[in-house]
Amino acid sequence: MAGLALAGPTGAVLAAAGDVRELLTRTELDRAGALRSAGDREDFLAAHALVRLCAGRLLGRPAQSLTVVQSCGSCDRPHGRPRLAEAPGTGVSLAHTRGWVAAAAADGPVGVDVEAADDAPLDWRTASSVCTEKELAALRSDTHPRRAFLRQWVRKESLVKVGAGTLDEPTRLDLPVYGQEPPRWHGWRLLDWGGAEAVGCVAAREEMRLRLLG
Repeated sequence: MAGLALAGPTGAVLAAAGDVRELLTRTELDRAGALRSAGDREDFLAAHALVRLCAGRLLGRPAQSLTVVQSCGSCDRPHGRPRLAEAPGTGVSLAHTRGWVAAAAADGPVGVDVEAADDAPLDWRTASSVCTEKELAALRSDTHPRRAFLRQWVRKESLVKVGAGTLDEPTRLDLPVYGQEPPRWHGWRLLDWGGAEAVGCVAAREEMRLRLLG
């Protein structure tokens, strides 16, 4: 069975989810309420609702029946890699950025990331700190280097979320340049998507299906 990824604008996801208070735990609602920006709160709520919708569709279960738990191995705060209390063998992942959210569920490890795209210039110092020389050469030759950088970045983030690397040493993730097939890295499948507003990627061992909402 292929895994499933869902992504879309925050507003569209919240509309599809209905009353998020019926989906999220008290801990998640409190975390959202602590965020200062209304936009950040909506992105957080939408992402945590979407991961339940995604897992529910994959498992054939109501989203309301699934509890997302996050815990950190280094502290007692409720953050870190998410898991389903009712289906611990199912891998789940979620991500949110300004105005967009994404989620994924699979029968095994899965990682998803999404980044808002705009026409801002690329910060080459940042790019140099996270990209390999091969990746930097591809960015320099691209007509839209910042978008090309974001496509590489979401790939790296998705692989970090499955434990294939760390953000402390992102250049160790020497990835194929976007557009050069096959989009795989050391046995991990990379499913890319993107448009004018956002770009994203899912990393998993198995085949993944993608559905965009809104």
